[in-house]
Amino acid sequence: MRRALACVCAWCCVLILSHGYNLDTRSPESFRGQNGSMFGYSVLLHRHQQNPWLLVGAPTDDSSFNASIKKPGAVYKCNISNKKCEQLRTGVEHCGKTCWPESDNQWLGVSLSRRPSNGDILACGHRWKNVFFSRKDNQNKLPHGVCFKFNSDFSRTNNYIPCYRDHQRKFGENYGSCQAGISNFLTEDLMIMGAPGSWYWTGSVLVHNMSSNMLAAYVDEDNTVQFGSYLGYSVGAGHFLHPQTTEIIGGAPQNGRIGKAYIFEVEGNKLRIVNETSGAQLGSYYGASICAVDLNADGLSDLLVGAPMYSTVREEGRVYVYINQGRANMKEAEFKLVGSESYAARFGETITDLGDIDNDGYPDVAIGAPQEDDLRGAIYIYNGRKSGIASRFSQRITGSMLGGSFSMFGQSVSGGVDVDGNGYPDVAVGAFLSDSAVVLRTRPVVMVEASMMLPVSVNRSVASCAENGLPAVCVNVTVCFKVQGKRIPGQIELKYNLTADVQHKETFPPRFYFHGNGTSNVTAGRVKAKHGELTCSQHQAFMRKDVRDIFTSIHFKVQYELGEHSVVRGGSKSFTSLKPILQQREGHTNLVSNQTQFARYCVWENCSTNLQISARLVLPQSYNNVPYFALGNGKTIMLNATLVNAGDDAFLPKLHVRFPSSLHFIRVLDAEEKYVSCEIAEDNKTAIGLDCSVGNLYIPSLSKLNISFLMDVNQNSSAGDIGISINATRENYENTDLLHDNLASLTLPLRYGVGLNVHGFVSPTTFIFGNPELEPVDCYSEKFNYTFKVMNVGPSKALDTRVKIQIPQVLSPYPDRLIRITDLQTTVGQCHLKNSSLWLENDCDVKKASFIQELVFFLSKSSKRIMFCAEADKSCMNLECRFGNLDIGKEVTINLEVELNPAVLQISPGRHAIMQMYSVIEVTSPVRDANTILIKDDNVALVTLEAYYSQKPHPLVGNAIIVFSLLLGLIILAMLVVCLWKVSNSDLLSLILCIRSSSGLGGIFSAEFIHMYFKIIVY
Repeated sequence: MRRALACVCAWCCVLILSHGYNLDTRSPESFRGQNGSMFGYSVLLHRHQQNPWLLVGAPTDDSSFNASIKKPGAVYKCNISNKKCEQLRTGVEHCGKTCWPESDNQWLGVSLSRRPSNGDILACGHRWKNVFFSRKDNQNKLPHGVCFKFNSDFSRTNNYIPCYRDHQRKFGENYGSCQAGISNFLTEDLMIMGAPGSWYWTGSVLVHNMSSNMLAAYVDEDNTVQFGSYLGYSVGAGHFLHPQTTEIIGGAPQNGRIGKAYIFEVEGNKLRIVNETSGAQLGSYYGASICAVDLNADGLSDLLVGAPMYSTVREEGRVYVYINQGRANMKEAEFKLVGSESYAARFGETITDLGDIDNDGYPDVAIGAPQEDDLRGAIYIYNGRKSGIASRFSQRITGSMLGGSFSMFGQSVSGGVDVDGNGYPDVAVGAFLSDSAVVLRTRPVVMVEASMMLPVSVNRSVASCAENGLPAVCVNVTVCFKVQGKRIPGQIELKYNLTADVQHKETFPPRFYFHGNGTSNVTAGRVKAKHGELTCSQHQAFMRKDVRDIFTSIHFKVQYELGEHSVVRGGSKSFTSLKPILQQREGHTNLVSNQTQFARYCVWENCSTNLQISARLVLPQSYNNVPYFALGNGKTIMLNATLVNAGDDAFLPKLHVRFPSSLHFIRVLDAEEKYVSCEIAEDNKTAIGLDCSVGNLYIPSLSKLNISFLMDVNQNSSAGDIGISINATRENYENTDLLHDNLASLTLPLRYGVGLNVHGFVSPTTFIFGNPELEPVDCYSEKFNYTFKVMNVGPSKALDTRVKIQIPQVLSPYPDRLIRITDLQTTVGQCHLKNSSLWLENDCDVKKASFIQELVFFLSKSSKRIMFCAEADKSCMNLECRFGNLDIGKEVTINLEVELNPAVLQISPGRHAIMQMYSVIEVTSPVRDANTILIKDDNVALVTLEAYYSQKPHPLVGNAIIVFSLLLGLIILAMLVVCLWKVSNSDLLSLILCIRSSSGLGGIFSAEFIHMYFKIIVY
């Protein structure tokens, strides 16, 4: 059998705050004093034998015993059983050689304390005065302060005036105005009194050892405590150095105007500081209240210090927590106690050790906020814990919730005494502005040990139970309770709710239900448990017929609370019995859970599955046989994943696909057939991937599943490599050494695939130069239009697109300008000349060719010259055009109007019959890099402009040809006459042979002669 155990139970936080914890507020015991007496300024719970008492201080009350004294204040003893109050008799008759007592306005009852062992009571009036020197020499009255110690049955009274010294007469000096008793504290041997007026209100703490009758005091010889600190405004004692030693604590709320708290060690007749803590805010009155209490029950006292005027807005108040690390090494807690942080509440005005009111082994404290809720007041209960103290209060009690018109409720609090005899210390609270006090009794606390037992596993094939006479599969659930506590009755009723299959999959109904509730998986029960004995109850949970999820554990829980009952009446019959309450304990609730599972028969150890995932990307483009995705191409990505289960059945398998926001999920191919359902995974409302359920609840052993994800890339994505991961998970167990192949990682290369087409043309494409008959008006007589086009054919946009255009602008090696630009326009971006500063001659008086050069050129064979631009060629006109980012399908047109000086082409040498001028447009950006792929390797276009030299010679050459032709004709004529004379009636061939043989000019009919002759004939 499986057994789950929970020791203790507590209401949830909501119930705690709405209904309170174990201080009863339904039947408070209220007490009233005289109007204006400040009845309730201090309170003290007291018990003598079987009689419970409430002692109440009324500092401005009149005396019932001496009407001649003006408002000396009073201490009342109130019988809690019959609610009758009467004043305790006090008075000072003799106080010393130079002492004359005055009890007018002495504020008796400003502080009260009790010795735990024998019940002795100490009550003080800090404004009691010695008027000896004022009566004699008309000097200041000396407010020494007085304390009265009563024995437990109030039969004996002793007075103490610890600040009186014979012949001490100066007000403020030494102990002259010490005001002893503004605070007091009793231990087994020590009577501790605060004296904040000592040494001109530096203050002091006075300790009277009742065993040795010695008085010790703090004397500030080293100026450790500043003037006006009010040391002794609050006092206390605890075990700070060792569990067996007693150290003194005192608050100085005005020290440095931020306040301090001191821990003192008694050494002879002096107190020595062993530790000090400081406040953090000016005017917070840190140290106005202090409390030594062993919060974590380690034997050493911890320290709570109140700063009731600490302000966020105005005087909300704070309490600082210091945990004793040993030898008075006080470590401040990471949090501060703040109550409800109410406006002007003065939370921390008083701090009181209540004792262990909830019977968990740790002391609890009450903190007053008397000005909360428009002076109605409140107290807060904080519970001690093993770690120190709970940072959140367990109960808040306001004056308004008790049914009376209380005001300044929480100015004083007392605890540690059981007044109704139920074994739990009770609490008294004063509300002096309404002259009232109230006793709140503590409800008994029930500790519950709850457990639940389940079978180790459930066999689906064995119907061990019967439902409506038919065999059924069931689970036997046994719920057991054991109750303990102080003075609880023999039987405690517990009500509980038992829930089956509380962690079933959301998409499936609970797999088990209880008979009699139809299809409900919840049943209720009641038990009556005996104190200290185990009481159990058994239930049968039946399995549904259509259960498919056999992998998820079957969780049961039981939640319980106290039923209707009352506890045994306490020792006093004057009080009504209080209903007990379940105990709060740190880290525990009133809920017990346990689990079992379906029996399975597996091949692998622990029924381990073995998921294996592999994946690959199918991309629409490739370059040099390397796949990539071209940004902006409008195509999709296929992510093919293969999930293999090489182990036992995998229950509720999932694929967790993670990818950056630049990817967009479209769908899963054949999702319904493969039982694939995907949800977008988000982080801070940003999609980070997919969570996909695969298979029909589970993937069987030794099976494989192929899944294809269709995805797209966002248009605004940037180029680069992005990672995609796929993680395969399942609900059931998988051995850790098999998890290495549950994750597959892929890299998606996003690239800019740039395809730029460039071309150009010139209009007109040819022209003729060198015609001597044409004399142009302007030397730049030829006009041309160059048109260049750049188009992005994709598949991606082209980033920072730039081209350069080169056009020959001189006839090398001459500096004369051949071409100049008259207009330059582009449809996108801008273009500019890069070498516009190159020096060129713009003079139209171009150097002319000589007659000999002209004649030689005319007589030479026709030839062709190609004018082109080399890299960084200064003889060329270089233009750069920047287009920015070109989207797919975007075309740019560059129009260039130029003028040409044909005279430059006639410079000789350099002139040719055919002049071809090559202009080039070339893409310079983008270039191929890690993120850019150029579809075309050569993005260059060539534009040719041809110039043909005129066939007409220069006039001088023409005249020379005419003269030469006449002379040549005469020579030939002469030779013909001679030959005719020598050879008559012969044929022409004989005539020619005759001429050649007779003239000696045989070379005249060579090839050169024939060429020149025909040129002349043409001319």
